[in-house]
Amino acid sequence: MRKYLALTIISLFFFTVTGPVSFGMSLIRDTEIEECLTDMAIKIFKVAGIPAKSAKVFVVNSSEINAFTIGNGYIFVNSGLLLKTKDPLHLMGILAHETAHIAAGHVSRLMASIESRKSHMTTVLLAGILGTVVTGSEAFMAAILGYGQTDMLLFLRYSRGEEFAADALAASYLQKLGFNSECICKTFQKFQDLELLNGGEYVPHYVKSHPSPFERIQAIKNLSKPSGFWKVDSELAERYRRVVLKLKAYTCEKNSEKDDYSIAIWKHRHGQTIQSVQLLQNLVKKEPGNVFYRETLAQCLFEQGKIGEAVTHYKFVYQHHPSPLINIGYAEALIASGKGIDIAIRILEKEKYKDSLENNIYRLLAKAYGCQKKEGISFFMLAQEQICLGNYFQAKVLLERCLRLLDKKKDASYVKKAKYFITLINREVRHQ
Repeated sequence: MRKYLALTIISLFFFTVTGPVSFGMSLIRDTEIEECLTDMAIKIFKVAGIPAKSAKVFVVNSSEINAFTIGNGYIFVNSGLLLKTKDPLHLMGILAHETAHIAAGHVSRLMASIESRKSHMTTVLLAGILGTVVTGSEAFMAAILGYGQTDMLLFLRYSRGEEFAADALAASYLQKLGFNSECICKTFQKFQDLELLNGGEYVPHYVKSHPSPFERIQAIKNLSKPSGFWKVDSELAERYRRVVLKLKAYTCEKNSEKDDYSIAIWKHRHGQTIQSVQLLQNLVKKEPGNVFYRETLAQCLFEQGKIGEAVTHYKFVYQHHPSPLINIGYAEALIASGKGIDIAIRILEKEKYKDSLENNIYRLLAKAYGCQKKEGISFFMLAQEQICLGNYFQAKVLLERCLRLLDKKKDASYVKKAKYFITLINREVRHQ
């Protein structure tokens, strides 16, 4: 089910051919969508020699035609690009391109350049550093990318050759998978008119520094003669079709699809929760084992205030198809029910390392520990949330209050962590 998440991220390597890039963004979080796109990336990671388990694909809630990577296996694709890319093989080409940037070390070299310039960074960088320390994940290094447009322009002027190299590698990955590498050309051809429509007037300087779609098409065609399949298997094609339908329901003002699932999501998004629940209940009756129907139904029931029913469906999904967003949803429902707090805490403590892009984990943990009257730990969790959001002064206040409430012997590990984070905040803030 959909969840929106605000982050500060700037694109490193643009697939986009036109249009301004926002410094702030939100993500559309949905288990079914992320799993489909990530499974596609995993196939590419394997032939690219990158650990498949590091692949993570997220959807940005933006109409811009763009996809980018921040390294460490994280790839972001705009909803606008997905809605205009009906052929999953074309999206495979885009994912292959972003994977190539990771495999070729382009992001790592950029990070090294950033590290050498960190005396010029703003507090956004600190969000990346502290968020990474707190969560044990590289996800919050994304915050580094928002620290300054001027420095980004300096870095991106070197990316033209890297774009050509990434295209060539992407073509080779697709061929290794048995697909026709010219599907990348088809994608460029589909979007190259956007650059002409803008007339170059509104195209940012850093985008102009990239090769034009025409140049990139010609470069790919100059490679060895491509061969292979032009279609993905029927199962993946159907999964991707559902992804597009769900995104339409999330982002479009009107839903014209004759599909009860996407209609239910659209109705839920537009406040028609009762009708949405009815449609979803009928779908669950027809396919009781469909975890995504049940997950969506559980979320709708939860927001309708029917917590007990929501817990029942979430428990089924959690037992049959555990994944970060599903697990977090189940834990949230348990906390709201006032029952199973221990189970909720156990789930959330594990998930905060697996899905660190979901900041709500810390808020839920704070609430859960509060239910157990563990106020010191509750404030520690709230402080972690503020650190990940870049609110360091608020985090420091919460950590200091946390220390006053913690039992120095019983909660010794939290006392140590709280003192460490206060020291880290003080040191990093002084360097800005």
